[in-house]
This record gives sequence, C-alpha cells and structure tokens, in this order.
Amino acid sequence: MTVTSTPEAKFFTVRSTEGKKYLLRYDERADEWTLQSGFDGDALLARPSIELISVEPKAIPEAESKIAGCESCRPEQADIPFDRILADVLDKRGPFEFLLTEAARCPNCRADLSEKSLVEPQGGMKTEDSVRT
Repeated sequence: MTVTSTPEAKFFTVRSTEGKKYLLRYDERADEWTLQSGFDGDALLARPSIELISVEPKAIPEAESKIAGCESCRPEQADIPFDRILADVLDKRGPFEFLLTEAARCPNCRADLSEKSLVEPQGGMKTEDSVRT
C-alpha cells in the first residue's frame, strides 16, 4: 500500500480483489473516509462544495511532462491521481475537480489519461514512501 499526504488529507492506494486500483482518502480535519475512483459527470456534479476547474489546453502538456508513467504502463508505481499533478501545475489547492478540455496522454506509453487516472510522478511530488527511503 502506498501512502501520499497533502495538507488536506492522506491518500492510500488500495487494490480490489479484481486488481483495480482505488484511492482511499482520509480527511483528518473532518475525520472522514472516502473511496475515490473515476466519477461520471452526474456523480461529479452531485458532490457538494466542489469547484469545477477547466484545464486549458496549454496546461495539459506541462502536466504530462511531470509524470513518468501511468497505471497502464507502470501499474505498480502509479499511485496518485492525475488531478494531483493538475493541481500542482495550476497551483490550486482545496475542494476542486478538474475537467480536461483536451485529451491528455501518458508520455511513456501514450495511453489516454483522465483526471482520475493513476500516474507515477516524474519528480517534485513526495510521498511518504519516498521520504522514508
């Protein structure tokens, strides 16, 4: 299990018995657990207190350049959602959901990326595992 921390929450990458990866999120301030995976449009809009941010086309290549691979080509290393990279590129923190205005692709295997695709960061984003080594 991989643990990633932000000021808002701790994220645990977990795998189902079918082999699918999910993000288990613990918000310490609210003492709340949520299971995150891809949302369809209706489910996303139904979430309260979430601001939707359109990711402009010029920001997508910058976000792509910050990842080494994705859940398709590096399933064991991909442990954070692509929207965490987008938040870093756009300097957005808080209850945001990002909507890509153009397709994003993994720079390693060229697989399509959604906002919730799991990726391996190229560098600059620390997880608790990388701090311990």
